[in-house]
Parts: sequence; structure tokens; C-alpha cells
Amino acid sequence: MAPPDTTRTPLSVESTAGGAGARPSSVRGVEGAPNDFESPPSESPLPKGILRQLDKGFIYLDRLLARCVSSSLNPMLHTGAIAVTALFIATVSGIVLLIWYKPSVHMAYESLDAMSRSPLGSGLVRSLHRYSSDAAVLFGLIHAFRVFFERRFDGARWLAWVTGAIMMGLLWFIGWTGYWLVWDLRAQSVAVGSAKMLDVLPIFTDPLSRSFVTDESVNSLLFFVVFFIHMIIPLAMVVVMWLHITRLARARYLTSKVMTIWVVALLLLISIAYPATNEAPAQMTANAEYFTMDWWYLFPMPLIDRLSAGALWGLLIVGSAVSLAIPWLLAKKRKRPASVVASRCNECKKCYTDCPYEAIEMVARTDGNDRYLTQASVIDSKCVACGICAGSCDTVGIGLDWFSSIEQRRLIESWMKQAEQARETVHLAFVCAESAGAKLEIDPVTGLCAELPGYRALRVPCAGWVQPLMIERAIRQGASGVLVVSCPPDRCMYREGAEWERQRIEGLREPALRVDKLEPGQVQLVALDRTRKADLIRTAERFRTGEESLQTPSRPRALHAVSATVLLIACAGILGLGSDFGYTAPGIDGSEFVVSLKHPGLASENCRDLTPEELASTPIHMRKERVCERMRPPVRLRVTIDGTTALETSIAPSGIWEDGNSVAVERIPVEPGEHRVSVAIGETVDPDEWNFGEEQTITFTDESRRVVVFDRVAGFTWH
Repeated sequence: MAPPDTTRTPLSVESTAGGAGARPSSVRGVEGAPNDFESPPSESPLPKGILRQLDKGFIYLDRLLARCVSSSLNPMLHTGAIAVTALFIATVSGIVLLIWYKPSVHMAYESLDAMSRSPLGSGLVRSLHRYSSDAAVLFGLIHAFRVFFERRFDGARWLAWVTGAIMMGLLWFIGWTGYWLVWDLRAQSVAVGSAKMLDVLPIFTDPLSRSFVTDESVNSLLFFVVFFIHMIIPLAMVVVMWLHITRLARARYLTSKVMTIWVVALLLLISIAYPATNEAPAQMTANAEYFTMDWWYLFPMPLIDRLSAGALWGLLIVGSAVSLAIPWLLAKKRKRPASVVASRCNECKKCYTDCPYEAIEMVARTDGNDRYLTQASVIDSKCVACGICAGSCDTVGIGLDWFSSIEQRRLIESWMKQAEQARETVHLAFVCAESAGAKLEIDPVTGLCAELPGYRALRVPCAGWVQPLMIERAIRQGASGVLVVSCPPDRCMYREGAEWERQRIEGLREPALRVDKLEPGQVQLVALDRTRKADLIRTAERFRTGEESLQTPSRPRALHAVSATVLLIACAGILGLGSDFGYTAPGIDGSEFVVSLKHPGLASENCRDLTPEELASTPIHMRKERVCERMRPPVRLRVTIDGTTALETSIAPSGIWEDGNSVAVERIPVEPGEHRVSVAIGETVDPDEWNFGEEQTITFTDESRRVVVFDRVAGFTWH
């Protein structure tokens, strides 16, 4: 790989795609003792090295894409914004769909089927709704994995992680309920699976599963409730989304103009090339073993079809708890937040403006200085200890006490004096702990690094920590040149540190580097991800020796357009494949006979005489010699097939006092063919008394199940 451009100018800036950092070596702080920028691996249950190795996949992908497209057209650098933009498109298209959609269990499928017959009209809106929802999940997941692998979830950033996890859960639930509203075979599986899980909770009087044994038993009100939930949850997401970015300054809610065009083009391409379709209409008695489904939202279906409701709830609860607890389960020793020396604060507000996390506020003075009205104050709960504020303050009024700017200035001054005494020419390197210099072996006391001959190197928490005045001081004290090594701005561990440092060195942001105080070519900024250590070493050597660096060839805009189009087609293919991939449900061996029962046992009284002891222990005004307890016996059910008893069971009454209906849904496997089926029901305590019964000859097939529904009013209904 060619080294980056380091053309010798009064100051030069180089930025390449790449990534967040690795474990830095120790540096000496204000107290004179070594300080780590992060805790030892033993303090975390998951070694950081594992996450770093996983993150390399994203770094290499970013580097590959950087060769083809500009950062503004690289979707991997805008995953969070793309997810929000896609969700916005899904919300708007969903509202428009209400023009054609009929939220009724009897008309929903027909209305959606009519949309499918208009692929460039209502069908296009429906496809946009579907694929924008899928894109929100896809890019939301990519965003979550990037944040996880880069460890940007602990400390003050726990709120962003927790709310992000909640947002992903809400987004999935919106899609899950949305597929219910189609009322095709996919919706049937969603409804039956949901009922299976809800039936174990004490919510409904009758098992929800009874609503999905026949088409006639489907509850229209329940369907409308699902529709209402699907419409109202996005409002809750707005609140969670606000919390998600509430600790970020200059948060980007949506994509830029050029990326928005790319996202809309992506969704239009797949919507036109592969319109959203329905499966066959829902039929409760059908055995749907194979159909295609949207795996972005319906991925739990294989588990729901194969595990018990209790196991499913266990997986959901444990999985949710672990996801939400990651900031604490994988917590490392938190770095002390920045602090303010009020006597040095001159109310310039640069630190207040530059902080990427809104962790600094301006408050009334605490030092009695009448010259200024306010001073900076750090909000400890928001501070991530990046040190960017220190780079904003020439008066050293704010910074990290464990990595004091004053102490580091003195350390650099001692290095320059040592070099002067030894009559050596020395360059100074400020190395970001998350950049390509993360694994350089730097002596924290002498600043010597065998891999950077001729340099004294100082590892810093973030390139944004480096004050332009510190660069000028180092050159005045004898440094032949200063090399600042940062992360690429698009992958800065602390969001804006690399970008702010670039702008300061270029004179675009205060405090700015005063170029007129320097000789040409004395300052170099290089932005390299942590996998490019060799490139850093080559670049540093060229800078030290004054050699002209190899130029990074510019690429024509036409190549960027072609590459962006290829990316668009690839993403469309991924979305389409995941949204309509085949699924085989666990098949029924033959056919099935289903009995749905709701019937109260015949009430009776159980009377007995109280003993003398019981009478004596009862208050006089409540004494009765005879006590009668009203009760309902369990309802007995027997199913006989071709003269052989296939099922005989007893169903306890429901209710806290066990005085409600006996409710059950029983499933009996049956070989295909014609069978004589008899169903008998007993409502009394007499085991030999069968109060209701009916018999029919039924033909069973592999494609469908047969159902009988019994209740006290309608009696037996065969389906």
C-alpha cells in the first residue's frame, strides 16, 4: 500500500480511511506515575483484543470503500444516519399507505393484493414502506456492531448504548406487528407465534390461541388493536431517539443531501426491481410448511415454531438483559473526567464549543474574578475524558489532571534540552492512542521509540488534545519538526477530535496554529487507522528526512459515481435476499385434529358440618353449624378416532377461585384419509357421565387440519 501524501508545505494534512485504536502504552501524567488510557484486560470479562480484531473487518472494509468512493458516499460511515433516514421514509410511506389499506381482518389482504396489481402506484408505496423498514434494521445492526467492536458504549456513553438497544427492539416490534397486518400465511405464523408466547402470561381470560384455530374465530377487535400498536409505537421511538443523541453535540439526525439521494435511489431500485408481494391469504386450518418471509423482522420464527413458550421468554429476558447490561458487563476502569482551574479560565468558550459530548457548561464564576462573568464547568456524568477540551485551551484552564498539559509541556521541554545537549536533531511526534501509532513501543519517560528513529514521541488520548501552542513551543525549543498522528476523521474514537485538530493546524479553528511563526514543512498531520502502523513508520521517516512522499492518486468523479452505483446494487441485493428468503416450518406428520373447548363445569355445593372446635374458634355472630362451598368440577374431554381413544383429559376451571370456564385447545395427530371421529364432553364429577357428544366421518389431508369448536351456547361446530 502506498504511503499517504506528506507533501512538504508550512503545514500538511493527510487523511485516509481507517479506524479506532488499540491498547496504548503508558504515559507519565501530572502525578509522575504511569497512566493507562484504559484499564488492564483482566478488568474486563471480554478481552479488548477480541473486539479490536473484530473491528478490523470494518476497518479493512472502510479502506476498500475509500479507494472507490468519497466519504460522503460511503454508507459504512453513515450507518446510524441512514437507519434514521430509512425509518423516516418508512413512517411517511406508512402514513400514505392508509389511503389504500383497510385495517380489517376481512379486508386487509384484499386491499394489499390490490396494491400488488399496481406496481408503480400504490404497490410502489408499499414496497418503499417494506424495504425502508428493512434498511432501517440492516443499517441499525451495522451501526450497533461498529459501536460494540470499537467499545464506544461504556462510561458516559452508556445512555446511547441502552437507548440504542431499546430502539432496535422497538423497531423490530413495529415490523413484527406490521407483518401481522398483511394477513397472509406469514401473518398467520406471526399471529399464532405471538399467541403462543402471550398465553403463558396472565393477561387474557381465554387463551389467545383459541382465536386462531379457525377463520371464523379470529377476533376483529384484536386485529385493530395490533394495527393501533403498529401506528403508535413510532411515537415512542421519537422519545427514545432523542435520548439516544441527547449527550452528543452537533448530532446528525439524518443523512446529508448526497447520501439521502443515494438512500432514496437504493429503495426505489429494489422497490421497482423486486416489488413486495403477499403469500397466500391466511387460512387457520391450513398446514403452511413452506413460504418466503422477511428475515430482517421474522427471524425469531424458527425458534417460536420449535421451542416452548417458557423457553422463548427465557431467551428474550436473558438476551435483553445482557444487551442492556453490556456497558457494565464489559466495563473497564473509567478514566477521571476533565477538570477546570477557575483562575486560568478566561471565558473564551472554546472548550464549551468544541466538546463533542456537551459535557461542558458555562456557569457563574467561583473564584471571585470580577473581570469575567462565567467560567467553564465539566459535567462529570457526560465526560468521556478525551482531552479535546485541553486542546482548545491555550491558558491550560481545563484538561485531564491525570494527563496534564503543563506536565507534558515540561516533559517535552526536557526532551528538547537533552537533544540540544547531545547535539542531536530531533523531531517530535504526538501520537493518538487510537491511531496507527497505538502499538508503537514508546518509552513514556524518554519518549524514544525504536520504530521512529530521530523522534521523541508522546502518546496522547486523542489528537484533539494537542494544543497548537504546544506545537509552536516545541519548535521554538528545538524540535526540527512536529508530526501529529490522528485517527481518520470519519473513524475518530471521540467523534470530532481528529477533525478539530485538522482545522486548528490549517488555521480554520481557534485556537489556530500560527503558520507565520513556523518554517515551511515543520508541521505534518497524518490521519491513519490503527492497522496502518507500517505506513506511519514510512511517513514519519519521509517527514524526518525531508523526502517527497508518494502522492495518493486522485480518482475521477466518474469512478466515484460508478462505485456508488455498484454499492447501491449490492445493498439492494442484500436487502432483497433477506426480505424474501424461504422458510420451512416444522411439518406435521400427516394431518391434525384440533379441539377448541370453552365450557364451565356443572356447579355444585360441597357441604359439611363444622366440628365443635371450629365452632368455638368462630365469632358468635358468624357461627353456622353447616358450611357449603360452591365449586365447579373440571370438564372432561374424550376424543375417539375409529373406535380407539386418541385423547382423554380433564381441564381445570379457570379463574383465581377456580369457578370460571374450562378452556383448552388440544391437538391430535391423525393419518391422512377418512376417519370416524367422536368427541364427548363431561361437565359433572361423575367420571362415567358424558353430557355432550357428537360424531362425524371426516376426511383428513396433508394440506389442512380439521377443527371442532365447542362452547355451551353454539355446541359443536365442525371445520
